Parts: sequence; C-alpha cells; structure tokens
Amino acid sequence: MITDLRVENPRLQTPVSLILDDSSPGERLYSEFVDQFAGLVEETGIKGKFTVMPYTFPETLDQAMRGDRPACIRKLVEKIRKRIAPNFDITPEILTHNAVVDLKDGSLVYPCMAEHLWSQTQKEEILAPYIARALQILKDSGLEAPGVTSPTNFGKEVEAEYVRAILHAQQQVNSRSLTWYFLHVDTQSRRLLPQVALMDKAQRQAVVSIVSGYGDYVIDQSLKNCSREEKIARYADQYLTADGRQGRLADLYHTDSYLIFHHHWWRMMREDSLEFDILREVTGRLRRKFGERIQWMRLNDIACYWAASQGMETHIEGKESRFDLRLSSPFPCKDFTISFQTSASPPELKIGESGQAWLRQEAQVPLKSNSWCIKQDRVYLCFDLDIETRIRIE
Repeated sequence: MITDLRVENPRLQTPVSLILDDSSPGERLYSEFVDQFAGLVEETGIKGKFTVMPYTFPETLDQAMRGDRPACIRKLVEKIRKRIAPNFDITPEILTHNAVVDLKDGSLVYPCMAEHLWSQTQKEEILAPYIARALQILKDSGLEAPGVTSPTNFGKEVEAEYVRAILHAQQQVNSRSLTWYFLHVDTQSRRLLPQVALMDKAQRQAVVSIVSGYGDYVIDQSLKNCSREEKIARYADQYLTADGRQGRLADLYHTDSYLIFHHHWWRMMREDSLEFDILREVTGRLRRKFGERIQWMRLNDIACYWAASQGMETHIEGKESRFDLRLSSPFPCKDFTISFQTSASPPELKIGESGQAWLRQEAQVPLKSNSWCIKQDRVYLCFDLDIETRIRIE
C-alpha cells in the first residue's frame, strides 16, 4: 500500500533563481551592462528572469529597431536573445516603468501619472490590453515573455483584477494559459514559496505569483573606507556567509524554501560594478556550500513546477504487492519528483511506466528523470509528468 504521498523539490534539489529588474535598452551605460551580465551568466550558469523594458523613449523597442538607431538597438537585443535569454526568461516591466501610455496613439498620458499609481484603481478590462501591448512589443522584437514583472507595486491594490488581466493578455498575445508575475518581496518570512494566484483545472489555466526573498544588498556606511575585497565579502554575507550557515539565503535553504532573490541593473553598475563581484561571490558560495543540492532555474520552469504540484490529483489502484499510481495534472512538467511510503518490500521494488523498469539510483542528489531511490524508508521518484501519467509499483 502507498501512503503519505508528497511532492518534493524537482530532482530533490532546492530551486534557486535570480530576478534582474529595471533593465532598459534606452538607458545610458546599458550596452556595457548587457556585456557584463551576459559574461556573468556564461561564467556562472545562473538562471532566472531578466526585464527588458518595452519603451526605450521616445519610441517602443520594436520601433527603435526600425528607426534612426536600429543597428545599436538590434545589437543589444541580439546579445540579450543569444547570451542571456537561454538562461533567463525575458519579461516586460509593464510598458515604461514610468508614465502611463495612451494605447490609442502611444503617447504619454497628460498630466503624467506613474504606472504603478495608476494601476491601483483599474479593472481587468483596462489592465489586460495595457499588459498585452507590453507583451506584443517584446514579441515583435523577437523576445517572447512567458511572465510579467510589476514596476514598483503595480496592481497590488487590485491584485485579483491584475492576475486575470495577465492571464488574458498572455492568452491573447502568446497563447499561454500558464503564466506568472513578480510583484511581492518578503525579506522576513521564515519559509517562502511561490503562490498560486489563479487556477482553473478544467480550462488548464493558472497564474503563479513569484515571491522574492531578498533584494539588492543593504549599504553599510561603516564599509565606506574598506577595501573592495572586504566590501565584496561583507556584502555577500547578507545573502550567504562563507561557511554557509548565515545570511538570508541560508535561512531560506534550511526551511526548504525556494531561493529567489532580485537585483536592479542600475545598482549593479555603481562603484565600478561592485555588485557584479558581490553576485559572483554569492553564486560561488552557493556552489561550494550546497553543490548539487540546489539547481538554478528560470522563473517559468519554477512556475510550471509549482502549478503542476498544486493542480495534481492522485489515484491508487491495485492491492497487496502490485499498485498503479495514476497522476492527473492540467500542466505537464519535466523532472517532477514525488515521494511516498509503501508496505512493499523496498529492496524488491520495481517501478516503471508502460512495462519498462526505471533506473534505481543510490540515495543521492540529484535524481535523474525516470529514476527512483530510497532514503530513510521513503521512496522517491523523478519523471516527466504528463496530463495523465500511470506508474506501476510492484
């Protein structure tokens, strides 16, 4: 008999993800930033989410690629697409991260009002086309966005309307019924996980809220006259100390949280790009202290995994020493990982699908797809979850 079935972290590894905010091709120093960030991604293998602002001022990104400065903008977009997008999901931070745009003619609304302030009183039918315009601009620029980033606290006071608007905009522009958004930051809670903001299993629709557990380092004036090396080490301690025991990411790791944190591009260019070296130190400490117990993931993969875990239904058929575990999910998902206890004799377990036995691994991390292991009297399985998945256990 199978009892106490649980969804585990993918491949038994804690997800880690970096959110990069405010990135805009219209800003001074942006080309230098893209080069440095792309180099960091290639050097470290980090993954996450990367904002590309749809408006570059005075025109939209897709217009800029056809206008007076197409060579420069095209080169930047191509760098993002080839060197950053393989590891980072691209999102708009709505349209401008500044003044509201009149969708009729593309001009700024006068008198000017910041998007995040304007959004707090809007309904779904107003927000959806506004979000859709941002998604469409990026798509027309060759950057499809699977999720949305909120500038400041965009939509927070009308979050239910905002969530439905995001879904409808994604359905319209990108034909997506599973999407996500980044709005909330929580630097205090002991345990932090994504949240399902909307789910309709029958329609196979979901919107996931991605929550960041920490942001840019907090400036410490006592370090003002310290060496660059000392600043890097001390600021990295805010995330994870060298021994791996303290810091916000250590606290989250030890409560089995997802390690999601964010930075702003303009902060990374200050003090001769100090934050790049801080982030490089943090990623190195994560690798040295946690090794294969963590995995870097794009936010879209995190949202997909979380939606699948929350929408999955299980049915157990059979008796005595032979069972069929049937899993139903509105959302297919790679490397889905579950665990359970069983009355069957563990050393003789045969686990597989469609009559083909899966590989039994030693009790180690990470699990490979279509494999299983036993740890502390629990059986752990890793497989690609489909809309209907049947697993035989005997």
